[in-house]
Amino acid sequence: MARKFSDLHCHNHMRAHLHMQEKRSTYEKKDEFSPWTVISSNRAGYVKGKMGASYSQCDLVKAWNGNVRLTFNSLYPLERQFVLGLDKINSSDLLNIVVGVSTHDKLPLRDLIQTFYMRIPRKTVNHVQSEKYDYWESLQREFEFVLMDSGKRIDCNKIHTTGVIRRIFENEKKRATKFRDELWAENARYLIPESAEELAESLQSDDEITMILTIEGSHALGTDLLEKGKISIDEISKRIQLIKNEWKVPVFFITFSHHFNNNLCGHAHSIPDKGKILLNQVNNMNKGFTDHGRRIVLELLGLDNNLQKDSNLGYRILIDVKHMSACGRQEYYKHIVRPCLAKGDKIPVIASHCGFSGVKTLQDHINCFHKEKDDYSDESKKYNAWNINICEEDIEMIVKTDGLFGLSFDQRILGITKESKKTKRNGIELLWDNIEGIAKSAFGNDNLSETEKSKIWKCMTLGTDFEGLIDPIDHYPTVLEFELFSNNLIFEIEQARKDPKAKHLAHLKSREDTEALVDDFCYNNAEAFVRANYPR
Repeated sequence: MARKFSDLHCHNHMRAHLHMQEKRSTYEKKDEFSPWTVISSNRAGYVKGKMGASYSQCDLVKAWNGNVRLTFNSLYPLERQFVLGLDKINSSDLLNIVVGVSTHDKLPLRDLIQTFYMRIPRKTVNHVQSEKYDYWESLQREFEFVLMDSGKRIDCNKIHTTGVIRRIFENEKKRATKFRDELWAENARYLIPESAEELAESLQSDDEITMILTIEGSHALGTDLLEKGKISIDEISKRIQLIKNEWKVPVFFITFSHHFNNNLCGHAHSIPDKGKILLNQVNNMNKGFTDHGRRIVLELLGLDNNLQKDSNLGYRILIDVKHMSACGRQEYYKHIVRPCLAKGDKIPVIASHCGFSGVKTLQDHINCFHKEKDDYSDESKKYNAWNINICEEDIEMIVKTDGLFGLSFDQRILGITKESKKTKRNGIELLWDNIEGIAKSAFGNDNLSETEKSKIWKCMTLGTDFEGLIDPIDHYPTVLEFELFSNNLIFEIEQARKDPKAKHLAHLKSREDTEALVDDFCYNNAEAFVRANYPR
């Protein structure tokens, strides 16, 4: 029986939606306006495993053919800072100043960069740059897009080839025949469950993709307007209730912070040094919760100010701590997660698409904010030690709350440096280093009982961040390489368990045990988690 896969954080619809959203009527006339439509990729970028902009990493066709049968599909209104110029050039370097000035959004070079780098049509870039662009409105359009084909079985998907020249010289049918797994799906279906009962039915079927909806970034609620006085915090609360009460299907979790200020909680440093020429994420970076943020996180969780469940606040939308600053996580655990756990209300901690930082505590991260330059690593030089990654304290909280960690496939997040980018480490070795580092952390944690320590193997899964414009691990640029990854992982674990000192692998007595552990990591852990926590 073929191995099934899940992905705790990805964007299955993102490429199609960004490409078609501003020309909906045009694509509707061609019967192409659908999450199933494949925007034809640049195969050269895919084959070389380059950054996932010129090719799709996890569109629904690839997910279907890669046997991804459980996907946590994240809605993400593109943050406008990605397509706007800097308000202030924070550099004295002449080259940086020239680049910063010439790439302002009022000049054409910025549009060209976004069009060719992010592969977003210029009309979409112009819309995001405009004053008309509204995160909340964009979120609702995205929701409607992914919902439109839920529960429908398609005979086959459509393929859209971008560019007049490509359409003249490329034959879509021939490409679909030659690269079938990348471009073609038949008799396929995905379903976004409306309830726990519908979820259970969907998970029992290998003949459909079970899609769980999540949101990446609280900015999606329109919180950017708070600082401009154009919206009240009460209106943000009403929007949460609209999602909970009026959306046909539930939102499972929300990645509370993202790359830029959302006026609710500080974001972790995430943009490498070169990116600072074009992007400035300093505002509220590495800070904690605001007063508004404390209110909103409780309302999402369905809690009143005394941390009591309040049915008037609706079902619980879980909190994903990826991108949340170490200060924010420290506050979240201290004032919400730990007190609730003490009185029997277990709020699972989710870190949906991370690496291991190799750092012990959140306070250690806070003390080292100033060290977060490119290639900043932990003492072992194995891990990316930026506070965007999880430390041992985070791992402890994930275990104690029966939470879930999703392993990112972004090579920089996982610890690839300039020196190691072209080495053999940029493959299964890197992924296994992060998995094993987390397991060793749990088994070496005196705050966890022996039973809790072993639970770490039920608290990890895939969380690739595919379609988030990441630079993927060499050899695994898309979901079509999941099977190769799983077989390589089995080999790595089989070698590692031969070490008599490997206490974290002592329960593995045979290859069958190892294969079962990999099956858990690739699919079963995520399925068990969503079954236990689906809100309706």
